[in-house]
This record gives sequence, C-alpha cells and structure tokens, in this order.
Amino acid sequence: MSERWRRTVTLLWVMLGGLRCESAPAAAGTSAAPPGTNVKLERATQALVDALAPGERGVWERYTDPALTYVTEDNEVKNRTQLLAEMKPLPPGSSGWIVVQEFHCTDFGSFAVTTYIMDEHETIEGHELHARYRGSDTWRATADGWRLVAAQLFAVPQDPPRGEAAARLADYVGVYGLSGVTRQTISHDGDHLVADRPGRPPQVLLPETGDVFFTPGRPRIRRIFTRAPDGHVTGFADRREGTDLVWTRVARERAAPN
Repeated sequence: MSERWRRTVTLLWVMLGGLRCESAPAAAGTSAAPPGTNVKLERATQALVDALAPGERGVWERYTDPALTYVTEDNEVKNRTQLLAEMKPLPPGSSGWIVVQEFHCTDFGSFAVTTYIMDEHETIEGHELHARYRGSDTWRATADGWRLVAAQLFAVPQDPPRGEAAARLADYVGVYGLSGVTRQTISHDGDHLVADRPGRPPQVLLPETGDVFFTPGRPRIRRIFTRAPDGHVTGFADRREGTDLVWTRVARERAAPN
C-alpha cells in the first residue's frame, strides 16, 4: 500500500459507522436507544466517503469529535488534528475504492460501537492492489449529532502468492530441533513440504521465495531456512511479527517412527 493511499485508507475507515445498527438491551433505569441511528450514521458515512478523493477536509471536521483518538494498522496513535492534517486529494495516477463488508453496529443510546471488514481496491499508475482491513469504531451522540470519538484499524493478513523454492524440495527434508526435547520433521510430499511435530496436526509448507516458506491460512508466520557456507540447509527461523524462533537441523533424513 502506498503511503498516500495508506493515509487515505486510514481516514476512510474512521468514518465507516452506520450501514446497520442493532439496539442494545436497555439497562434498568435507562431509556431505549433512540430511533434512526443507522440512518444518521449511514448519511454521515456517505458524506465522508464522498469527501475522500477530493480531500474535502471540512466534512471530516464536521463529523469527528475534537477528542478523537485514532489508531492505525501500523500502531500509530493520532489525534484529530494530526489526522485531518494528512487528508489530501489522491495524487495523479492513483484511484481506489473500499467496500464495507460484514458490518455490525450496536447502538447503546448515548454511543454506538461498530465493527466491519473494509475490502480495499487500489490502482496506482495502472497497477491494481487489493487488501482487507478490520475496522472498529466508537461514535458518541451529541447535541449536534453523532461524532466519532475512537477508531482502530487492523490489517487482515492474506496468503502471499506461491513462488518457487531456491533449491530442490528434498534439500529441506530432515529433523529439526528447538531444544534437546522438542523436535519436528520436515518431509517432501509432491510439490510441497510437510512439517510434523508430535501432538500437533501436520502443516503444509509452500515456497514463497528463495528459502522462505509459508503455510496456507497462516500468513502471519514464515519459515526461513538457513544455509552453511557450503550451501547445505542448517536450520530455519520460525518468524512471527518480526521475531524468530530458531530451529537447528539435527538430521538430514526423516526420523524413524516411534
């Protein structure tokens, strides 16, 4: 995602607050949630969406609360002033749109909480990109209407495209140890690898690029194989969120069954 479009996306999800709302059960001594919340939030959402591409900051100033706290998918915490300062028209050659999916809204009367998937499509100088995000927002009912007070965005990981391994898959076959106790076996099965660890289901390993492999459905994790100067595989790093769990190759052949 380009930096300019990333900023636009983070602005977009902030306002996505009202395709459908459910009223929460009223607590004892409180009044029922006011009617029409979903209509008001839907209108606010449409106005904010329309203002994104041309960078009409005034619309955002109207619908966001002065105390807005906004957390990006990169773990940046921003206030309303910082967020509005970044709102600019998309640069020449860029365009995009986002479709809100799986939307859920709960209306508590004085505030409403929403969560949803943002299906993003972007075109940068003829190149198409696609990403998905989970948004979670809190809206506050004020005398002047609904105002967004808190928002948080999470990137939804997706499997990378399959590539070709740097070497024959048989080169990775062997037994790997995390310690003197914990072992796992990697075997070659057709056009992929399989990792077997006692007490856990087998995991398919597909090549991503070079000595890097991934498991379908677990895009947050990579197995990055390491090599000695002579080219032989010596182990792998089990990498998640930039942190490695290092496994060392202890045998080149498959372990014998117990």
